[in-house]
Amino acid sequence: MQRSITYKSTVSDLLWVAVFAIYIALSSIYLFLPPMLAILGYLYYRALQRHDLFSLIVASVMLLMFEAEKGYWFGSTLVFFTLITHYVIPKLEQTMQCTICIKGIFVLLSYFGFSLFLGVVNSILLLSLPSLDWHVLFYMAIEFALIAII
Repeated sequence: MQRSITYKSTVSDLLWVAVFAIYIALSSIYLFLPPMLAILGYLYYRALQRHDLFSLIVASVMLLMFEAEKGYWFGSTLVFFTLITHYVIPKLEQTMQCTICIKGIFVLLSYFGFSLFLGVVNSILLLSLPSLDWHVLFYMAIEFALIAII
């Protein structure tokens, strides 16, 4: 008789981290692969909403890998998405009933809001401002479609 794996979700989450490490390296080489910032932010938000500590740690590790690959300062995505999930998204959920619209606004905030957040913090710290190019619109369209499915 065969036993089932006890920690099936843990193993699958760790597998997703390994796959994401390979994917984020490829996305910096090939511009047609989106960096998945909005999806990682949504996974972080969902882990906070469900009070799932392991998923929160996995999403945080993937966000830190994203920061390391893109050259952002340490913890910037965690601070940004924590602020968004605690202050902006609850107000949106109170005023809007359309979940697709909230997910679309989340994708917009993930890219434009994060670059604005980095711009403000970098100007305070006297660092160079992040660049934003036209590929971001392509990335937003792909990630909105993926988040709408989730």
